[in-house]
Amino acid sequence: MIGTPATASGDTAPRVLYLPNEGDFQKGTSQVGGRAAFHEMEQDGTIKELGIYSFLADFRVDRKKARSHQNLVDKVRAFQPDIIFWQHPQDFPIDHDLMRAIRECGSSPLLAYHEADPFDRLYKPLDKTAKTLYAESDIFFTVALGMARRLFDEVKVHPHFYYSPSCVDRERFAVLPTAPKLLGSKYDAVMFGTIAKRFRLIRQPGSMQRVWLARGLRRLFGDRFAVFGKGWPAGTNCHGPFPYEKQAEILQQSRMSIIWELYAKHTFYFSDRLPIALAAGIPFITIRHEGYETLFSQTPGLFYVDTIEDALDTALYLKSLPSEEIAEMGMAARNWMLQNLEARVVFRRAFEICRREWGLKRKDRGHRRLNDR
Repeated sequence: MIGTPATASGDTAPRVLYLPNEGDFQKGTSQVGGRAAFHEMEQDGTIKELGIYSFLADFRVDRKKARSHQNLVDKVRAFQPDIIFWQHPQDFPIDHDLMRAIRECGSSPLLAYHEADPFDRLYKPLDKTAKTLYAESDIFFTVALGMARRLFDEVKVHPHFYYSPSCVDRERFAVLPTAPKLLGSKYDAVMFGTIAKRFRLIRQPGSMQRVWLARGLRRLFGDRFAVFGKGWPAGTNCHGPFPYEKQAEILQQSRMSIIWELYAKHTFYFSDRLPIALAAGIPFITIRHEGYETLFSQTPGLFYVDTIEDALDTALYLKSLPSEEIAEMGMAARNWMLQNLEARVVFRRAFEICRREWGLKRKDRGHRRLNDR
């Protein structure tokens, strides 16, 4: 089991306002996993009452800062949350005036900031919004350490800084186990990912290795290898973008999935491609990041390598195995993912940290009131 500090309890369940990162109000773009996790915690009594507010979707209606700030403050004031769980603000404008207004809404909420994007110095530097929310948060969760942690440390050394891994929901990515007859029916290997640039010059760290790996797989497997995504150059057998929530349909027609994971200096980091592939019930090959031995030493069906040549050798090894062995490995991988990287599991671990800190905060306030008498 992947361990994130957890196991807290309190005498009273908190009121929670969940602020999911949702770009619009369309059902297909909602935070399926986060919503499911928080609803489940409300149903089992971990949360006393749950409020959900799509702050980013509201802002993008007209991109008016004053109106969207007021709507958010009004929501907080009306709901009176004990805990606010805020996901990846993206382009939503955050400043210290907004944070002060939220703090002064009456319930003095504990503010948790969950960031699922990796940052670096060139391709995706920390912006004002992320810096402000991080500096103002009581608890911070991130999917990456190493370079990512050092960037946040330059803003401040946070007393409540936690790692929380990338995860996906079972509703879209683990609905049905892989049918053994489908495995390898169309592909030997597939890759999902993008090749992105900023200002047409700055590539994401690791992008060229991703291209070289795809070309190597094309040479090995021909049309039995396919890439799905944007920005790919010639020689990679790219089939263009594919709907995010339908990746399992392609994955379950392949013997394996493979990626050159980006951001090599971000320790413990992996994107959601990893849990998506495992949830689909097929083996997954990726580049090693520091921390993987700690996270994945007991993970079936997951192969992490150091070089492109290692990745190609591992792909040929998996191609050589009987289909029955691939199916058995994939089923074990799927079960492991559901126990460790499904959204309900990961968000519950993170929330238990919030609930623990909220309980300590309540106890401290109670002691202060007693001392003031």
